[in-house]
Amino acid sequence: MQRRRIAVSSLVSLAALVGLVLTAPAARAAGKDRLTAELSAEEIVDKALNRGAVGFQQGTATLKMTIVTTKGDAKERTLEISAMKDGDGMLKSMVKFSKPADVSGTAFLVVQKKDALPDQYVYVPKAKVVRRIAAGNATSTFFGSDFTYADLMPLPVSEKDKVAVQKLEDGTVGGQAVFVLQVTPKVEGSPYGRVVAHVHKELLVPLKIEFFDPQGQPLKSLLVRKLQKINICPENSKKKDGCDQHVPMEVEMKAAVGSRTELVLEKVDPNAKLTEADFTEEAMQR
Repeated sequence: MQRRRIAVSSLVSLAALVGLVLTAPAARAAGKDRLTAELSAEEIVDKALNRGAVGFQQGTATLKMTIVTTKGDAKERTLEISAMKDGDGMLKSMVKFSKPADVSGTAFLVVQKKDALPDQYVYVPKAKVVRRIAAGNATSTFFGSDFTYADLMPLPVSEKDKVAVQKLEDGTVGGQAVFVLQVTPKVEGSPYGRVVAHVHKELLVPLKIEFFDPQGQPLKSLLVRKLQKINICPENSKKKDGCDQHVPMEVEMKAAVGSRTELVLEKVDPNAKLTEADFTEEAMQR
């Protein structure tokens, strides 16, 4: 597998749900290159991941996160997300909680690196300190949700041979034809034994992703409940081709134990003015 930045979970990336939902808008239909039925597993992954932050080079979004416990209790969070690629094509993303008051100001920063795992930082206003997340804590829950820090940590290029991708029999999700890919990590300590991604055949965006533990038991399943077409080009742009991107507006991660986390994209700005200064430890504390 060449030039691949696949984490077992980067297909979620709905991601860059920062990895949450930010990196999931679909690329152009592959039919313009060649018939999608002829694509190999590696080519499908390449095309599905061949996009920038929020489907473009930089952008911002507002999401509502609802965490529902196994007892049915619900907690709502509002997240402001910014993401951009630097001059080397590496993704930087910042998540800031704005509501409710008890989590307001809490920030999460991811800085992708070419040949190493990305740097991840958390800032909690009450502690007034930026804390780096150690690799050993990658399986910890992401702020009490059904996502983990590992879900937001793509493998660097140097680790490309530690992931295997296999094309399974095609299927359907919600009446939509999909490619079915099995992604198997060869990384020691991976929280997932395998991940099965159901990728829309035309839009090449994952519609469903199933996660299994190292023993093969179901852990959780992510479902894209709503897609919406968004024009990502500036108003004064003369560019026509490739401006319309399909963005996941509603996503649900449901755990086998019965809890679930819902994400709703409320607002997205594909032309936000961002700089490197917006993705620093200092910016986390503003």
